[in-house]
Amino acid sequence: MNKPVNKKPSAAPTNKSVTMQDIASRVGVSRITVSKYFNGNQGIKAETRRLIEQACSELNYVPDPLAVGLVKGRSHLIGVVIPVVSEPFFAEVLAVIEEQAADMGMRVVIQCSYNEPAREAAALLALRAMKVKGVVFTPIASQDNIELLRKLEKEMRIVYLDSYLNPDCHFVMNDNMQSIGLITRYLLSRGHSPAYLGAPPVANPSGPERLAGYLAAMQEAGSAPFLVPTNNPAATWDFEAFAMHHTLNMLGTGSWAKEKRTALICATDRLAIGAMAAFRKFGLEPGKDVAFVGHDDLPVCDYLHPALTTVRQDVTAIGRAIMDCLRQDDSVFTAKQPYFQRRYAARLIVRESA
Repeated sequence: MNKPVNKKPSAAPTNKSVTMQDIASRVGVSRITVSKYFNGNQGIKAETRRLIEQACSELNYVPDPLAVGLVKGRSHLIGVVIPVVSEPFFAEVLAVIEEQAADMGMRVVIQCSYNEPAREAAALLALRAMKVKGVVFTPIASQDNIELLRKLEKEMRIVYLDSYLNPDCHFVMNDNMQSIGLITRYLLSRGHSPAYLGAPPVANPSGPERLAGYLAAMQEAGSAPFLVPTNNPAATWDFEAFAMHHTLNMLGTGSWAKEKRTALICATDRLAIGAMAAFRKFGLEPGKDVAFVGHDDLPVCDYLHPALTTVRQDVTAIGRAIMDCLRQDDSVFTAKQPYFQRRYAARLIVRESA
């Protein structure tokens, strides 16, 4: 029975770490009763609940969400695994996710793979051990953990952010063909003949989709494409250095002058920053001698010289959709519609560079 014992509450424990047993002793009930209270058991009498709440307040006790999760079989935690924390896109999306999670009474646990398969696997396994409600995951461009992911997808909800390894999954991302197509058509409409600089091979299918968007728009206009050569590119997140290196190589071979291009589309704003620095080393001024456009609309774009024309991803919609996916009950997904999949269109932001 849950009837509290009528006795004087015990003194507060002298140690700093208050436990469920301390709460039980103070109220005069069993530890099992206190555990049932924290697990949402509605069978506990109102007076017992009041006394437990009072004891928690007096002892400044906050239950360990991981311990409660282990008892309940699922915690109030949402896991996030991303390659790097320094990428501004991830930071913006995470801000939305954390805000949405707080509204749900959830907490976010962030892990980084740093582009290493072993770290990625360790992060995923750690989140499984925490019994997280779900995982927001941006995989690295590697097949090393594909079998692990297939197993984990059967145990918990995984929603892929911006990238995936297999299209048969829950994913939320930018509509990359739309966004790159938008800026390509914008440049073409202004009489430019744009070239394209792709990102390092760290995100699939984002990278290939953005290239496809450029190629499709150029073909539609009957204009020949030109890609900045990036032979055997390294899988790096140092986009500025990557762009400067390959752009300098292109300019040094004279292929830019030979192609007579007047604009450069960069798959990300960070690539544009590195590429603009490379053009200046050859005496060509961005925004004057060559038009530049990027992708993502990072906060720094307004403060570059010239301010960078780009496209803005709908970060708010992406973050909210991720949480919508994690909220869905398993019964929502059927054989006819097994996955939650969303792509969001970007919008053009015109500035001085093009």
